[in-house]
Amino acid sequence: MAEFWIPDESSGEIIAVPQLEAAAVRDAVACWQRLKGTRPFPEAPDEVMAPVTANIILVKVLGDGEDYEYLRVGEALVAGFGLDFSGQCLSEIEQTNPRFGIGLRMLYEMVRASGEPLCYRGWAGQDMPGAKFVYYESAVLPFGRDTRVDHILVISMLVLRSDSRPGAADSLRM
Repeated sequence: MAEFWIPDESSGEIIAVPQLEAAAVRDAVACWQRLKGTRPFPEAPDEVMAPVTANIILVKVLGDGEDYEYLRVGEALVAGFGLDFSGQCLSEIEQTNPRFGIGLRMLYEMVRASGEPLCYRGWAGQDMPGAKFVYYESAVLPFGRDTRVDHILVISMLVLRSDSRPGAADSLRM
């Protein structure tokens, strides 16, 4: 079984698209850019999420960002988080895990308000004992009609803490 260093505290950073190492995340961003064409963003996430269904979180924007509803969480992310929060709202997650929920709200709001994609990566530390992953790389992509973002698609590649596959630490390059 692969042994991974796990930091005491979780951390993350916003990165530019060229810094993405995970091919699946990079490819999803490229598809999003192609679909948007001259519009601010594409209307629907279906084509972007089709090749990476196991690694997505599809979120519906409620109102003007008052809350966010999780419509679908892919199997790889359910395994990484140790639960499926499909059908829940972000406000529910904020009640049970405030620090995590506030971080998610910040990311979603940045993407909703700007209409621009956001890429980030980071480490899940000892302060996230429920996390089954140690490292992640993600893109948060806006979708909607005209200039209003009504859905957000998150594509994430995770390195699991217990991944025993040969080369697991290099799995982001898949």
